[in-house]
Amino acid sequence: MFDLTILRVNLFALVFLVLSAVPAFAQANDPVPASAICLIADHPGIHESDAQTAAMLVCYELRKQGISVGDPVYQVQNTANVYRVVLRRLGEKVLVRLSWETPVGTVASDRQLLLGNIEEMISAAPRLVEALIHQKPIDTTVNMENVVEQDAPVHRKITGESLWNIGIFGTFVPDTGIKAKPGWEIGWSYEVPDYDVGTELRFTGGGDEWGEDFGFISWSIGGRYFFNNQNFSPYLGGGLAISGASYTSDDRSGLGAYAVFGIEALRLTRSRLRLELRVDAPFFKLNSSPYLMPITLGISYHR
Repeated sequence: MFDLTILRVNLFALVFLVLSAVPAFAQANDPVPASAICLIADHPGIHESDAQTAAMLVCYELRKQGISVGDPVYQVQNTANVYRVVLRRLGEKVLVRLSWETPVGTVASDRQLLLGNIEEMISAAPRLVEALIHQKPIDTTVNMENVVEQDAPVHRKITGESLWNIGIFGTFVPDTGIKAKPGWEIGWSYEVPDYDVGTELRFTGGGDEWGEDFGFISWSIGGRYFFNNQNFSPYLGGGLAISGASYTSDDRSGLGAYAVFGIEALRLTRSRLRLELRVDAPFFKLNSSPYLMPITLGISYHR
C-alpha cells in the first residue's frame, strides 16, 4: 500500500512537470513575436509612394496572422523586434525581401520573391508573410491566384528558321540499269546555325535500259550538321525513312535509313540552295531482285 501511494505521487508530479513545460517549450520554439514593428528599409530606385504601399500591404498581412504591428516606420530602436521590408530594383524587375530581425540587424528568418513589377506586391505580400510566419518554403505558397514572375519564368530558346523546300534529283541504283532517273522532293526543316532537323517526301521512278520498271518513294525524318556558320557550308546528315520500292514485278515496303552529304549556299539570306548527295539503305530486300540502294544527286530550294 505504501509503495502504491508513492507511485501515485510520483506519477502526479511527472504529469505536472510535463504540462508545465509544454507552454514554455512552445513559446521558446515559436518564431513569431506577439508584437513587432514594421520597418521600411532603404529602397533605391523605388518610388517613395510605392515603397510605402508595399510595406503597408505586408503590415496588413502580418496583422491578419495575429501579430500586432502598426503602420510602417523608417527608424526604430536597436533593441526592437522588427519585420523589415526591403525593396531593390533590378532593371525592370523588383526584388522584395521580408525579414524578421530580433534585435535589429540580427536576421532570425527571411523570405524573398522576384517580381516582374511593383504591382505584383499585391500577390507577393500574403505569400511572404505566410512563408515567414509559418516557416514554409516560398514556393509552397503559390496558387492559381498569386503567381508572380519568379514562379513563371520565360525560358530563353535558341532562335531558328522554319523553311519549306522543293527539289529535283537524279537517281542511280547499283547493279541495275537505273541511271539518272528523275525524281522530286518536298519537305520542311527547322534550321539553326549549326544544325537542322526536318522531314521530306521523295519520289522517283521509271524504266531501266532493258525496259524494266522501277519506283521508289520515301518519307524521312532526320537532321544535318553544318560545319560552319558562313554563307556557304558543307554538311553531313542522316535519319530514318519509311520507304516503298518496286522493281520489275516485285515490290515491298518497310523501314530504312539514309545518309546525306552536301553544300548549303545563301545562308545569310532568307532563302537557301542545297546541292546534295543522298544514299538510301532500306532494311528490306525484294524477293526476286537485287538489293535496291538508291543513290541520288539533286538540288533543292529552301525558303
